[in-house]
Amino acid sequence: MILLRVMMWNVDQGVTQGECRLAKILDVPTQELDAVRISRRYHYRPFAVPKKKGGQRHILAPSPALKALQQRLLRHYLQRLPIHPAATAFHPGASIVHNARHHAGHAIVATVDLADFFSSTTAQRVRAFFLAHGWHGKALRVLMRLCTYRNSLPQGAPTSPCLSNLVNVELDGALDELARRAQATYTRYGDDLTFSWPTTDLPSWFQPAVERKLLAVGYRIQPQKGWHITSLAAEPEITGVVLRSNGCIAPPRRMRAQIGSLRRRLGWLRILGGNMAMTQMRLHGYQGFLHMFK
Repeated sequence: MILLRVMMWNVDQGVTQGECRLAKILDVPTQELDAVRISRRYHYRPFAVPKKKGGQRHILAPSPALKALQQRLLRHYLQRLPIHPAATAFHPGASIVHNARHHAGHAIVATVDLADFFSSTTAQRVRAFFLAHGWHGKALRVLMRLCTYRNSLPQGAPTSPCLSNLVNVELDGALDELARRAQATYTRYGDDLTFSWPTTDLPSWFQPAVERKLLAVGYRIQPQKGWHITSLAAEPEITGVVLRSNGCIAPPRRMRAQIGSLRRRLGWLRILGGNMAMTQMRLHGYQGFLHMFK
């Protein structure tokens, strides 16, 4: 009886199937969709965190109410959509170790970092993605309010990493095709692109072709870094994983030094007394990372 009344109310109010579908995904009444807009309840809080190599990363933290809706959209819809196999980040089971394994033992490794990855993924491309998946009208407008901010993906929203994979399915396909033509292997871990060759033959046409594909969708290469091309003999490090010259992968040596330092710190905390929770958490994280190599 309650369901029948809700359906009748929806018909009376002219609610579309798309709006009903989205309300179900978000687990809210259909009338709540009109309230999903930047306001005191739904907003972002900007802050910055220092980068390891200098500079700052600007984060947009969604309000609790906005974050809850984004997490439901992610869990009940976005994570269930297919991505390109070359995208090795931002999905269950993804890891930097899994990304590196694709390139283990290859003679030449070329890496590229994209500048301002999330802010360069435009709202126009996100809208085109939702349109291609059948979203229109008010439901589409609500999705855009949930997933974009100031004409791009907001870095800090739970939906942005997954959407960056979904929006870039065609780009990943195009880059993968270029890599195959060049007899190379391609993966993308977020904004880190890696190409590798089993031989030392890197075609002269390849780099300009990749750059054209990136520029066509609004991405540019980090100007300070550019292309970084390394031979396997130099044991390059990609996404925090070392490609050994013997064809294996390994954690960087500095990580074992950090683990030793954390263990010594825990020892002193046990003797002198103190809060060990944060140090133990960091140690467990490093140990879990090492376990992935076994």
